[in-house]
Amino acid sequence: MRKEKTKVAKMQNRYVQDTQTMKKTRNRRRVALARRLMMLAVILLVVGGGITYAYTKQALVLREKEEQKVKADKELADMKKEETELKSSITKLQDDDYIAKLARSEYYLSKDGEIIFNTPSEDKNKKESSN
Repeated sequence: MRKEKTKVAKMQNRYVQDTQTMKKTRNRRRVALARRLMMLAVILLVVGGGITYAYTKQALVLREKEEQKVKADKELADMKKEETELKSSITKLQDDDYIAKLARSEYYLSKDGEIIFNTPSEDKNKKESSN
């Protein structure tokens, strides 16, 4: 529908001018308010996005550090176990009877007049029976 032009003349008195000025002022204020709210929304989005990004990045770093800690704890436990084994072997190697027994079993050394017979060990028997 087309607006028809009316031939009504506008009054140019003080009241009409004041109301037009107030309407323009209200419109400017509305536009300024809308701009401020939009700017505030953009700032909030940027800050919220930054905080979210930092949080997720720190959470990932924390998860990686926890995995490294678990791995390091496991390695520490293995090394402590190895340390106790090495300490026990050191104390055993200081015993002359143990060294003699070890030399006889590993290197087939014997005393004078001794004869060494090799018998299959239990580990070999278990391996053969499982195959």
